[in-house]
Amino acid sequence: MKDVASAPGGHTLDAILSAASDETRAALRTLGELVGNEPTMVLSPTQFAVRHLGVDQLDIASTKFTGPSTSLAVLGNLLRLEMERHAARVVVGSPGDGLPPTWSQLDVGPDEKVAVPGRLVAFFPGGTLAAEPLCVAIDDRHWQREFAILSSQTAKETAEKTLESFRARLKTHENPLRGRVLEACVNDGCVRISVSPSITSERGGLILPADVWQEVDVFLASATSRRDLLKSLGLGTNRGMLIAGPPGVGKTHLVRVIASELAGRYTTILADANAMRHTIADLYAESDTFGPTLVVLDDIDLVLGHRDSSGTNTSLADFLSTLDGVRQRDDILTIATTNDPKSLDPAAQRSNRFDMVIALPMPDATSRARILERHLGPLGLDLDLHALAELLEGATGADVKEVIRRAVLEHGDRFTQAQLVEIAESGRWQATVNRRKYL
Repeated sequence: MKDVASAPGGHTLDAILSAASDETRAALRTLGELVGNEPTMVLSPTQFAVRHLGVDQLDIASTKFTGPSTSLAVLGNLLRLEMERHAARVVVGSPGDGLPPTWSQLDVGPDEKVAVPGRLVAFFPGGTLAAEPLCVAIDDRHWQREFAILSSQTAKETAEKTLESFRARLKTHENPLRGRVLEACVNDGCVRISVSPSITSERGGLILPADVWQEVDVFLASATSRRDLLKSLGLGTNRGMLIAGPPGVGKTHLVRVIASELAGRYTTILADANAMRHTIADLYAESDTFGPTLVVLDDIDLVLGHRDSSGTNTSLADFLSTLDGVRQRDDILTIATTNDPKSLDPAAQRSNRFDMVIALPMPDATSRARILERHLGPLGLDLDLHALAELLEGATGADVKEVIRRAVLEHGDRFTQAQLVEIAESGRWQATVNRRKYL
């Protein structure tokens, strides 16, 4: 086969072009077209591989991975690291169609992004990425999402091992998103993952009955103390918990506590309503990118609800089939919250979807007094907190904290029992809606 990639002295044309000025590259490209040699930007990844691997097109093997958009972005980041590690020897080509190599933005922090390969192909000579020469092609368009290792047929096994290595690295420290708190939303019909600020909440900040904490510990055992035993018995390590209760009793706070206790070991994905409603399957598929994953579905009743009178509910059907499919994966925990569990279809609450339902009660007088003590104790005021707790009968934990917040906002750090009682009895700590009509 004619060697179109080399020049006298052993230098490749790509190496010569990379060292040439823009004017020289343009002149050489025009000359190449005149003598019938296709410009590099016109070459497809396969043609690029043919040129650099030195094999016939029929001898090219492609080992591909097609996965979620976040997987492609993180694989692109790993490819970037390899391209930087072997920068002196790697040759970068375009994705074809006359387009230059393109780069995407990977969100690795609340205000931090890194440029990663989006659409390009890179040639790695033997002794860099693997013992044998390989080409790596990436295409992160939402209808394509492909990461491929191009090799000769004889190097097919090497290509497969290389791709397996790339995918295994997704679940290591080389994945900058692993173990973080992430937010999932929908953009252009695809799940998009962004980094959220870390969650830090301790149990001491949430006053709940002991039996609720016991259920939480049972839920967490599948990820901690009982994980290996469950796997050895073939029982799986996936669990689902539905947290129910009226607004203000601490559902979201409890989720934050659980996420904090799993931080570092589990990646937490907070799903917005659109992600729950339209791309629930893609949302769970993202767990392949991170390893152990905690999926949080807040206010699930607002999205899924109950089957209507016609017996159809697309969002609910997608959710049910996805959770059944999740059982084929390992180390996935699902937490959903709802104000009204009765509004959810019974099929969503059976075992293997939500294995346990925890109902958070309204705080009793003792619990209300503990909340008051936790927030007012540091002020050292002479207050009868038990009397105030009795006065706030029917208030949620959020309500009790709002009474305290109003007292601080109105009086600072020094106020009396009478002033605190006056705020509690006035009801101005309650959010009210003015329903009068206006012209």
